[in-house]
Amino acid sequence: MQRSKLITLPFGLFCLLYCQIAWSEPANPDCSNPRAAVQSLLDWLQPEHFSASKAATCIESSSGEESEVAELRARQILDILDARGAFVVLEDLSTDPNFVDSEGKAEVAMSPKLPSILVEKRNNRWIVSRETQVRVAELHEALMVVDLRRYARDLPAWMQSRSLGLAAWQIFGLLGLILVGFIIRTVVAWFFSGQAQRLMQRLRVVWGQELLSRVGNPFGAVIAVVFVAALLPTLVLPVRLNEFILLALDVVGTLYTVLALYRVVDLLSAWLTQKADLTDTKLDDQLVPLISRALKILVIVLGGVFILESLNYDVASLLAGLGIGGLAFALAAKDTIANLFGSITIFTSKPFHIGDWIVVAGVEGTVETVGFRSTRIRTFYNSLVSLPNSVVADSSIDNYGERRYRRIKMMLGVTYSTTADQIEAFVDGIRGLLRAHPGVRQDYFEVHFNSYSASSLDILLYAFFEVSDWTEELTARHRLLLDIKRLAEALKIDFAFPTQTLHIEKSDQITQENSIPGREQLIEVIEDFGPNGSQARPNGLWAVKD
Repeated sequence: MQRSKLITLPFGLFCLLYCQIAWSEPANPDCSNPRAAVQSLLDWLQPEHFSASKAATCIESSSGEESEVAELRARQILDILDARGAFVVLEDLSTDPNFVDSEGKAEVAMSPKLPSILVEKRNNRWIVSRETQVRVAELHEALMVVDLRRYARDLPAWMQSRSLGLAAWQIFGLLGLILVGFIIRTVVAWFFSGQAQRLMQRLRVVWGQELLSRVGNPFGAVIAVVFVAALLPTLVLPVRLNEFILLALDVVGTLYTVLALYRVVDLLSAWLTQKADLTDTKLDDQLVPLISRALKILVIVLGGVFILESLNYDVASLLAGLGIGGLAFALAAKDTIANLFGSITIFTSKPFHIGDWIVVAGVEGTVETVGFRSTRIRTFYNSLVSLPNSVVADSSIDNYGERRYRRIKMMLGVTYSTTADQIEAFVDGIRGLLRAHPGVRQDYFEVHFNSYSASSLDILLYAFFEVSDWTEELTARHRLLLDIKRLAEALKIDFAFPTQTLHIEKSDQITQENSIPGREQLIEVIEDFGPNGSQARPNGLWAVKD
C-alpha cells in the first residue's frame, strides 16, 4: 500500500464517508502470485463477505490450532494496515509467480509503509510466512494498546450504530482524543510559562526566562500530537480516514517540532550570549548570532524535508537532482563557499578580536564585525571596508591590538652648545622619568647619547608602554614627552632644529686665544682624559674623583 498524495486525500475521505460502493463476491482464494495472495487476504476480511478461514488461506499454517492462529494473524494484518493508514494498491503488486526483487529474494511487501509485512514464495505458493507472523503479532501488540472493540460490544445499541461509515463510539473516541490533546498542550504550556520559570529563578538562572513561555506552546502541541497518534489505532478507524488523520498529524507535528526547535535555538542563543558576556574578547559576541542563524536555517530545512516525506514526495530523488544541479551552483558559488570556510577559519583560529587594530591586505583600521561572508574594518579616516573572509584568512594579519607592549623610539636632538655635563644629567634625568612613569615597561628601556648629527647632538630614547589600547598609549606618550620637556627646561638645555650659521672673520682678527695648542698641550689634554686622568669620567657625571 502506498501513501496517496495530499491532493487526493480529501476526495478519498469523501468517498469513504459518502460514496455507495457495490461489493461483489470475491473470487476463490488464490496464492499463485503476490497480488492474488494479498487480494485474497483483504477481500475475505471485508464485512460484506467476511470469512477468516478463506482470508487465512495464504498464511502459512497446519491443521488444528495453527489454523486458528492463521485466522487471527489475518485479522491482525488488516488491523495494522488500517491503523497505519496503509492503503494497499493492488496494481502495484506483481502478478508474476516467479517474481524476485532487486536483491534476488522472492518476497513482496504489502505496503511501502510496512516493509516488514511480506508475502513470500514457499513451495510455489505466495504466503505469509511464520517469521512474518511473529512480526505481525509484535507490531499488533505495540499498536493496539487497548482493544476497544471488546468493550464496544457491551455498549448500548445507539453507541454501536454507524453513521458516515463510523460507529458512534469511534466518533466520540476521536473527539475525546482531540480534547485530551488540547488539554495536554495547555498543561505543558502552563508548566513552561510558570513552573519552569520559577525553577530557573530558584536556581538563579537569569538567561532565557522570558523565552520559556514561548517554548511551551509548540512543545505542548508536539506532545499532544504524539499522544493522539499513539492512541489513534485503538479506535480501529477505516484505513482511508486513518491515512488522512495520520498525514495531518505528521504535517502538524513536524511544523510544531520545527517551531519548538526554533525557540530552543533562541534559548541556546541566550545562554551563549551570557557566556560570551563573561569573556574579554568581543569576537564570540559576533559568533553567537551567526551560530543562531545557522541553526535556525538547519531546523527549517530539515523540517521541510520531513514535511515533503510526509506528503509522499521522493526526497532522495529530489536531493539527487539537486546534487546534479548543485555542481553547477557550487562552481558559481565557489567564492561564497570560500568565504564561508574563511569565516570558520577566523572563528576557530581567532587571529583578532572585535575592536582590534589590524593591518590586513593593505587595509588598516579597527575590526567592527565578522560575518559569514566578510569582515568589516573601520579605517582611521572613518570609512568602512569590507574584506572577503577568504582574503582575510589567506593574508598576513598584523594585529596591533594583541601587542602587550607599545614601543616608543626617538632621537632627542639638543644644540651643540649643550655641555657634556648637561647631556649626562639630561640622560640620567630621562632614565629617572621612565622609572617613575606608571605606564612604562620597567624591565627594559634604553637612553643614551647616540650620535652627532648635522645640527644636533642626538640622544636615543627607546622604551615600551604597557597599555591596553591606542588611547592609553597616546596618553602615556603625551605625559612622558611633557616631563622630558620640563626636565630640559630645568637643565637649561635647548632642543636643536636644522640651522645654518655664517661666520665672517678676518686674518687680523685671529688672536692668540684662537690658535691651535702646541704638541705638549695636546698630549697633556689627552692624558687628562685618558685612564686615571683628571677629566676621565667613565662611570658618569656623578662619579667624580676625590
